[in-house]
Amino acid sequence: MQPKFMPIMFILSLVVACSQSGKLQMSVEGFRGTDWVLEEIDGSAAVDRVQSTIRFQGNDRIAGWGGCNRYFANVRSGRNFFKVGPIGSTRRICPPVVMDQEERFFNALQKSRSIRMEGHQLVIDSEATQKPLKFGRLKKSGS
Repeated sequence: MQPKFMPIMFILSLVVACSQSGKLQMSVEGFRGTDWVLEEIDGSAAVDRVQSTIRFQGNDRIAGWGGCNRYFANVRSGRNFFKVGPIGSTRRICPPVVMDQEERFFNALQKSRSIRMEGHQLVIDSEATQKPLKFGRLKKSGS
């Protein structure tokens, strides 16, 4: 290779390396202010008309709706991990099918280990489930 192309090749390799490392690191800051609704939990569709949601309120906090109760939790994230701390929630009682989904949702969140995007879905891997939690963007009424 001729010496005049060496600087160009070096710059191109840096650009590729930086873009590849950006794919490995998933910053929750990019999700801030977006509401996501649970579509699948452990490979099964979420219960119809039961909206379990998640909203990132910064790099260290999430909140949402479990299906029956409002919840909040602190989170830690880094290059290869996403961890949810203890979940605080209201204590309403709802029909058993709703409470079951909420309990599974909260348990999976608390045992989360990584977060990523797959197409238009937010995906959270959890030690509590064999398959990940999958979320879609919550569409606001009127939008």
